[in-house]
Amino acid sequence: MALSSPFEGVYERMGAAFADYDGWRLPKDFGDPAAERAALENSSAAFDLSSFGRIAVKGPGIENLMGALLCQSHERAADEQWCWTAAAADLTLLRIGSVKGGCLVLTPPSQRLDLLKNMQALAASMQLAEVSIADLTEKTGMMGIYGPNAFEAVTRILPFDLSGIKAGGVRVMSFFMINITILRGAWTGGDGVELICPASAANLAAGAIAKYRQRENIVPAGMDCLMAAVRKT
Repeated sequence: MALSSPFEGVYERMGAAFADYDGWRLPKDFGDPAAERAALENSSAAFDLSSFGRIAVKGPGIENLMGALLCQSHERAADEQWCWTAAAADLTLLRIGSVKGGCLVLTPPSQRLDLLKNMQALAASMQLAEVSIADLTEKTGMMGIYGPNAFEAVTRILPFDLSGIKAGGVRVMSFFMINITILRGAWTGGDGVELICPASAANLAAGAIAKYRQRENIVPAGMDCLMAAVRKT
């Protein structure tokens, strides 16, 4: 049975056509694929990224674990920054963020489970019992607003000051005791803003974008548009 995005209810109200992607039921498109592609290129488009892996790593020994996991050329991201890298085992393209003394590992949807098993096996073989490896993917929702106008549009919607987040930045912010991780960047390689929130708060986050999308010229877009853009990078 396919996994459901925590944003699914909002997308249904917006008229999404759904399909299965890597074991997830996600929007295929919202009725006008050409408009979605144009928005990504010229303004901003909103995507459901919930199928992309989100693995949090914390604890003593984290540097040793990440050193064994990643290619030797990997350089650790500075605090509140993320960077591109690759897994040493199979060169899977990853994004690693430095958040609150730990690491947030972002993976392509199809690689999440294999990478998680590899991380757990490495930690066990290296006897890193105090390292915590938590798969947050099914406990959170992730949304991306991508495109040349995305950052400015999102700053006018979210109740946070995002002015200090530059390209490659990652920040954890709190709203009514809900922690939301915000990244500046995109899986497509361009500019954008990504939001990770608890699944229980997903409707609140998606609802805010949906409410102001016409005012801010944000076009809801499906996975077909996203996957085509990712393949170009």
